[in-house]
Amino acid sequence: MFRLIVIILIFLNSLIASSNIVPAFEFREDDSKNRVAMKLHPKSHINIFLPSIPYSYIAKSTNSGLIRSYDNKRGWVYDLAKSHKRVDDYTYIFTLRDNLKFQNGENFTMNDILYNLEFFKKNPFLYTNIDKIDFDIIKLDEKRFKIVLKQKYEMFLTDLARVYFYTKEYIQKYNPVGKETGTANKIAGAFGMGPYILKEGFAIGDEQTEKLELVANPYYWNKDFPKVKRVTVYTQLDVDDAIKMITKQEGKLDLMPIPFNKKLEVLLSKYSKLIVSKSTDNFVIFFNLINGNKKLKNQKVRQALNQALNQENLLNFVYKKEGKVSDFTASINYDIVNKISKKYKLNDTKLKEEKLHRLLEGLELKVFTQDRFMFLFKGIEFQLKRYGVKLIYDITTSEKDIYKQLLNTNKNKNTKQWDLLIWGDDDWYYQNPWTVFFIYETNGAWSTINKDEKMQEYIKEFFITKKDTLEYEQIVRKILFRARDMAYTLRVPSLNKVFAVNKEVIFKPYEGGIIPLWEIEITNEHWSIRGDKEYKSHLKKAIKPKRVNDEINK
Repeated sequence: MFRLIVIILIFLNSLIASSNIVPAFEFREDDSKNRVAMKLHPKSHINIFLPSIPYSYIAKSTNSGLIRSYDNKRGWVYDLAKSHKRVDDYTYIFTLRDNLKFQNGENFTMNDILYNLEFFKKNPFLYTNIDKIDFDIIKLDEKRFKIVLKQKYEMFLTDLARVYFYTKEYIQKYNPVGKETGTANKIAGAFGMGPYILKEGFAIGDEQTEKLELVANPYYWNKDFPKVKRVTVYTQLDVDDAIKMITKQEGKLDLMPIPFNKKLEVLLSKYSKLIVSKSTDNFVIFFNLINGNKKLKNQKVRQALNQALNQENLLNFVYKKEGKVSDFTASINYDIVNKISKKYKLNDTKLKEEKLHRLLEGLELKVFTQDRFMFLFKGIEFQLKRYGVKLIYDITTSEKDIYKQLLNTNKNKNTKQWDLLIWGDDDWYYQNPWTVFFIYETNGAWSTINKDEKMQEYIKEFFITKKDTLEYEQIVRKILFRARDMAYTLRVPSLNKVFAVNKEVIFKPYEGGIIPLWEIEITNEHWSIRGDKEYKSHLKKAIKPKRVNDEINK
């Protein structure tokens, strides 16, 4: 995957060598693991930029549930629970860990479990079907309790990884009721149980501060984590400024996802390195079928727009080969999506070139986007221009602006006129395509499509179908094919995760929508520990780009 970059660097190398100005360019190995700083060094501090779903990333770093999403086959590991047993389709028994404490040092007891779960049952989040599922919570003893669902629901464990536990004081004072963007810390304070405490700022989806401060939780149950004392999180930066901060100004930024066209700048930086991994994240480009351009209500126009895009060219020239072509909006890196893509033949009717021109000529579409996605839209614009399509841009640096329009469109209350809107839909549900499917639930705030009774029936079936069964494969296939046939989104290739990371930061990305801040380490040469000492010249040399998962090269 790095052949193109290597060819460019070889070419640069020959030019530089022949110029007699500076030494020839060469990579060095990343040896940061050889000089790891002590865990929780009192000066340890990193700065990161989270332009997409910061509220979710922060919530997962500052909160804990019974289980936690993770990069493994089942998609989770135990957190506050140390074990569980599924007795039947409706009944789960959980056993808690010993000596659990809230971030303020108070003991976490079975009474806190019952209080939190009863509160959640009355105030659930609103992006699955859990808000419609009743259940009983039954104490068995001081360490064990039982949850009994009143109806079948196969996404319960997936939802449970996003049910967090708070002090009674926080719940009673701040009332963290669920909404379309989930539950998260509404205010700074030691109210949760996660590896980091939110010291300053907040992020709850459509509202957030531009900067948040996190500090290590001394009472976190897993004493191996976190490893860095303090984390500063930026949620709203101009993407070009952020690239300069991480590549040219040591100490300003230590980690950020980057547009794919910025890879070379990162590779050539004195201070940053490139880390790439396979991903189940998604770029979702919504069509506004509620109050957007009326021509988009024509299914043939939407199909024509999708057929007008050359996916291979987007992948090669816009993505810089950082991803894979997908038949669907849902990432091809979901195991179930990849299986269906290989197993079942698409039934599209290909439109001829003259028909594409006839449908698309003169179409003007208003695009609302974060600046970080302009590299993608410029590639899309280049291809659509051939068919007479014009894109008109409204650009923001903040995802909260995107949410304010997106989440109000379903009820016709958006204040900006838009036809295309992009969202960085990082896979917050882990190998579960519901991360994308929930935008097809037409009565939900995330949907910008018209009523589709057939799709709603499919979604109901999806909720009650066991994973890893033939029935699950079939219902996922129906949803994927229905969404493609109706052309509910503008499809683009599935992406890899591409990060710029400080050379003295040790970081391994997860495939899905978690940035495990608690697992990040730094070295003794990191700016926060090194202080006023000059960064050693041999460490400024370019580091060979790192690919975490070899499968992304296939």
